[in-house]
Amino acid sequence: MSTLKKKKLYLNPDEMAFRAIYCDLLMEGKINVIFRPGKRICGDFRGYCSGQEVKAKIIKEIGLDRESVPPEFYNKFTKTIIIEKVQEKKIGDLEEKDFKGSSPDLTNKESLKYNLGIIYNLLPSQLTDDSLVTIIKFSYKEVKQNGH
Repeated sequence: MSTLKKKKLYLNPDEMAFRAIYCDLLMEGKINVIFRPGKRICGDFRGYCSGQEVKAKIIKEIGLDRESVPPEFYNKFTKTIIIEKVQEKKIGDLEEKDFKGSSPDLTNKESLKYNLGIIYNLLPSQLTDDSLVTIIKFSYKEVKQNGH
């Protein structure tokens, strides 16, 4: 067995990747809460900071972290979001209010575990009530119209 550590895949910290199914929700401003597995608070690997301006990007081709393959994005999609709050919690400590503003497929702890398992290819044993998730709340940056 190799003792070499795999290099972590670097992704632009001022971008946030979303699956294509969430494109309309982002365009219409109907989602403002997302969950990421693990600890992703300011200063952590792939962490976000309150007040940070981030470009929401839609994934065209998914990447593969363990093989250091980054995702490919649709170039025409642009939406700037502003991180309002970043909080880590154990899945077991999540409350109904934590899901307010998230996508319609995330309504409770079980749907979150299932969703994260699919997106990040995690085993059920990796998504228990003791597993940490990061809740990221954001708002949309208004685009100013010229002359208005």
